[in-house]
This record gives sequence, C-alpha cells and structure tokens, in this order.
Amino acid sequence: MRLRNVSLDQFNAAVAKVNGMTNEEGIEYAGNLRVHPDAHQTGSRVITTVGRLTVESSRGPGARRSWNGRRMPAACWHAFRDVVRVILEDNPDATVSTSMARYTAENFEETYPETGNVSIGSLFQPVYMPELCDCEH
Repeated sequence: MRLRNVSLDQFNAAVAKVNGMTNEEGIEYAGNLRVHPDAHQTGSRVITTVGRLTVESSRGPGARRSWNGRRMPAACWHAFRDVVRVILEDNPDATVSTSMARYTAENFEETYPETGNVSIGSLFQPVYMPELCDCEH
C-alpha cells in the first residue's frame, strides 16, 4: 500500500496502537500485526510511505489465508481495516492507496466495505477477503 502524508514512524505507531486494542468484532491482535521490514519512506515534497501489513504468526490473530485456504503471513481484511482506520484518524490529510481502492478520511467508511465484495479467487471458485481469516464476523 502507498500511504501519502504518512511517515514510516506514523505507520509503525498506527500498527502498534491496533496491536494493543480490541476491534469491533472482539478480536485482540495481541502484538501479531507488524509492518513488513521492506517498508520505506519516499518523497521530498510529500512524505509517502510504501509498505505492507503482515503478521508475526500465520496462526495468530489478524492473519489471512490464501484463496485456497493455506495460511499466509499477510494481515487479514479486518486487520487492514483497523490499521487504516487508525492511520486516517491520526492523519486526517492522509491518503491510503491499494490495488483495490484509494482511501481518505472522508471516504473510508463508505469505500472499504465494498472491497469485501470483490472476488480474489478463480472464476470457478470465487472467494472474498472477509472469508479468508479466522476473525469472528
């Protein structure tokens, strides 16, 4: 993801904040979320951070599965939502861009749920992001 007007330190702070909270589904991430080590900050005029949200343990809270059910070290749809929500609350002028959407503080709550309706599986075996984690939803 690309975080415009968000420093790498602010990205790390948002992840740390979410790691210590319980989300609306009652999930406690218990420190399992992390910013992938290849995350970096760019831009001279506008601070931009490029990075991925991952997990320490693919069996821990906030981990995502692949379309065929295998465990992966990626963060789930709900964990991503919680981190982006905190980033946009703490940095109201931020823009978060992914391959699925472009989020701002003004459009996040309306735009984000629609990404759960996009199949990331195959044509014959469709699967949706909210189905690919162990979160209670």
